[in-house]
Amino acid sequence: SFPLKSTYVQNLHSFNFIGLGFAINPNHRHTFHQLNKSIRLSATVNNAQGREADVHIISDSSLVDVKVHFGLDGAGVVHCDTGLPFLDHMIDQLGTHGLLDINVQVQRLSEAATDEIVNNTVGKAIGTAIAQLGLQQTKVSAEFFSPLDESLQSVHVDLCGSGSLHFDTTIPTRHVGRYPTKLVQPFFANLADAAGVALTVQRLTPASNCNSHHIIEASFKAFARALRRAIDIIDNRTVEASALIGPSVRSASLARSTGETDISVSMTMDGRGDHSECSTSIALLDRQLAAIAEASSISFDIQATGDTHIDDHHTIEDTAIVIGKVLQSALGDRSGINRMGFGSATVGFSTVHATLDLSGRPHLGFDVDFKDERINEYDTQLVEHTYQSLVNNSGLTLHIRLLDGTDSEDTIMAIAEAVGSALRMGIQYDPRRAGKIASSKGVL
Repeated sequence: SFPLKSTYVQNLHSFNFIGLGFAINPNHRHTFHQLNKSIRLSATVNNAQGREADVHIISDSSLVDVKVHFGLDGAGVVHCDTGLPFLDHMIDQLGTHGLLDINVQVQRLSEAATDEIVNNTVGKAIGTAIAQLGLQQTKVSAEFFSPLDESLQSVHVDLCGSGSLHFDTTIPTRHVGRYPTKLVQPFFANLADAAGVALTVQRLTPASNCNSHHIIEASFKAFARALRRAIDIIDNRTVEASALIGPSVRSASLARSTGETDISVSMTMDGRGDHSECSTSIALLDRQLAAIAEASSISFDIQATGDTHIDDHHTIEDTAIVIGKVLQSALGDRSGINRMGFGSATVGFSTVHATLDLSGRPHLGFDVDFKDERINEYDTQLVEHTYQSLVNNSGLTLHIRLLDGTDSEDTIMAIAEAVGSALRMGIQYDPRRAGKIASSKGVL
């Protein structure tokens, strides 16, 4: 880091400032001006901690004027007026999910200012703000997985000082509203180049089965949360044990009797998960539930009896239904929590990845095939049905993917551990959210 004097500012006129990493002394207020054939840039780091930046760009033959304020320590307050409503909505996702304060104002200076020029310049301006804060000098990387109903996107952020984009995402339609979907990739490309960040945006579900709006929004959410994870690594921020409990211990219970089963479930999100009793008379189901409890740090008391003399279907299904209802009740309105989470687990030679969103919208993506029809008396078809019943009754979006392995029993247990790990991340409180719901809508 070094304090910049006026001579340094003058010398900057000969450099292409965008994409270069400068170590900025946070105790000084600096304004940089850069001129070349295509862009005029003014950028300011404007507080003592170097946690906020203001950028002003006039680009492409003076067609577009863009002003951006970017703050790292906000609560997701976003004010955005680009003239492209869908882009405004996506930038809103960046702020809400990344806990970033973002203000973007765009003025078109000419009728020749196209949507593409606006889109690309906004991406460059946001990227430039990130560069001004010196994040690209930390060499930190982070990844996040974001589901949105049927869509699942991952974004890897590498604060390496060199801007690049690997965009492995196909968007099936040409427009969302009046926003051309072809502009998504150049938005991220301009942002990555200006920020000095290597981005990988990857689609993990078939595009043909996905809604274009969902693909794009999941990409922006994943980027926001990956960037926040990287910032938290830089800040040495760790999850406190109290984050698993929150302001008060969350608990719920329910008993449900039908002509086929009697189920009772009590759940306490106590940050421990080691005080669980699971008694369903189905040994492999008990092991799965115990694994979920331990990995999620949620304590369960599950008692179930049913018509297992017919088969295990009713008991397994009804147990999952009641667990889902109890989970939904214990979470309440989901205010103040992370909401999204992911995790992976390896059991034996099977590796499974799970991603979830406590969104209130039930959806299950189950990318697992079992080589065995049965494990002793346990029907492996019931594994997917278990999680479908859980999802339907908890308002949970859940994607489960088998990454490696062929042993059916190992895979079943790896699924349980991965789901538990994802749930643990999702239910954690983040005090920076100040009790607010992690959604641009303000409600789930």
